[in-house]
Amino acid sequence: MAETSDTEDALTLDDEDQSFLLEDMQAGVSEAIIEPPGSLGSTQNPGLSSDSSSTIPFYSSGDPIPEFKWKNNIYRPYIFSDTDYEFGKVNISQEIQSLKPIDIFETVTNIKLLIEELIIPESLRYAHQNGSVFTTDIQEITAFIGMNYVMGYHVLPTIRSYWSTEPDMGVPYIARVMPLSRFEEIRRNLHFCDNASQPSPTSSLFDRAYKIRLVMNHFNSSFQSAMNNTKTQAIDEHMVKFKGHNIMRQYMQNKPIKRGFKMWCRADSSTGYLFQFDLYTGKKNAGPEIGLGESVVLDLTQALVGLGCEIYFDNFFNSPMLQYKLAKQNLKACGTVRTQRKNNPKNLPLDKEMKRGDIYATSFEGISFIKWMDNKAVHLLTNFLSPVPTLKVKRKQAGSAQCLEITCPDIVHKYNKNMGGVDLMDQKKVTYEVDRKSKIKYYLRLFFDLLDIAMNNSYIVYEKLHAQHRIEGHLLSSLEYRQVVARAMIGNFSIRKHALPSTSMTKKRIQNIV
Repeated sequence: MAETSDTEDALTLDDEDQSFLLEDMQAGVSEAIIEPPGSLGSTQNPGLSSDSSSTIPFYSSGDPIPEFKWKNNIYRPYIFSDTDYEFGKVNISQEIQSLKPIDIFETVTNIKLLIEELIIPESLRYAHQNGSVFTTDIQEITAFIGMNYVMGYHVLPTIRSYWSTEPDMGVPYIARVMPLSRFEEIRRNLHFCDNASQPSPTSSLFDRAYKIRLVMNHFNSSFQSAMNNTKTQAIDEHMVKFKGHNIMRQYMQNKPIKRGFKMWCRADSSTGYLFQFDLYTGKKNAGPEIGLGESVVLDLTQALVGLGCEIYFDNFFNSPMLQYKLAKQNLKACGTVRTQRKNNPKNLPLDKEMKRGDIYATSFEGISFIKWMDNKAVHLLTNFLSPVPTLKVKRKQAGSAQCLEITCPDIVHKYNKNMGGVDLMDQKKVTYEVDRKSKIKYYLRLFFDLLDIAMNNSYIVYEKLHAQHRIEGHLLSSLEYRQVVARAMIGNFSIRKHALPSTSMTKKRIQNIV
């Protein structure tokens, strides 16, 4: 049980606290201050003194589950191990002298390997199992994907509109590649698994995501191989719009996309580069001491163990036990937290007992719990940030044009700055989405969503390489980059036996109809 004594020790500032202030000044936060004891005004004393001479040792995997005894009078930080890991290094072959967008896209996505070893053989198998005669090759499937990318930024009402002969509707660039009937035939037979080998629902190997699992495995591997993990990342939910019937479909009331598939994602906080993801297929039994949100974070951070990365997530995932486990793995973590979580401190001050700008903090072996009163109470848990540094922030007052200046923990600023990696990925992806117009099978909806993410990831790598002067010329915009890649994928491919009618022929046909 947490202490609630009024006789709390004074707050002292260690080197770590001072470094937070320096970082904020360098970032342009001119109003950042560290409040000395007794100058907090109406703000309650967080009650944690930073004792840098006594730090918590690095946890070993054999340590027992702790009994969380929260204390208000001292903050003792963990010792996190330093590594020589090159955060954010792009792993593109140095032998490639002139990197083109298509080279970067193919390297980041390994799309040729996906087409040759999965899409083509499984699509042919699927057609054969359904009694259909269907053949294809890598050039055609590559062009098919390129066409879908074009349709993402050249938006028309329906898929069929691209083959329209109306002068204000059709897109000859698309129509010359293949007839509409062939495009629909490829999409109808597109498949990524052997249906005959799918485990039964009663099997321990049963996987609701079986039909898309190999594609997800491919992109997870490719995204993590293309670029080293970055120092600061966020874990959050990503929704894939789907209105059809499927047992995995979720309803998320507070999300822009309310109905669809939910993916757990780990992305870079500053660019939105997606490193790892998994499809939510239903709650798994992760053990009595760990919840769904905690298990998601532990699964998505397995590749980060020992690196010392900073991971940010919201209150769906966070808990004291998760902070403890991540610290054991040399991973720094911060996030909002729900007050009813197991092992949270007890006897927190009531909201009505706190004024706007008041701060309450308590800690247990390097894990800090902070309650801050803004318009409403904000609760955070972290295993590496001190609750001591504070900022001055401005808030509007009800019924007044004047702004009120209140004290805010620096941890809130850092959380808001670094939590939006997955949301940033969503913002970039939605601009030129592939296949937003048609009703398709659920696994194709997921496949096209991953194609969008793959394009965004490759563009982020392109930006990094351009900044390193490894790419000549001006920096392409996201749209220009997508156009160049899509056109390169289509190339000169065409299966049309006859040339498309000229514009004059089309005009005569329209005149005859009229």
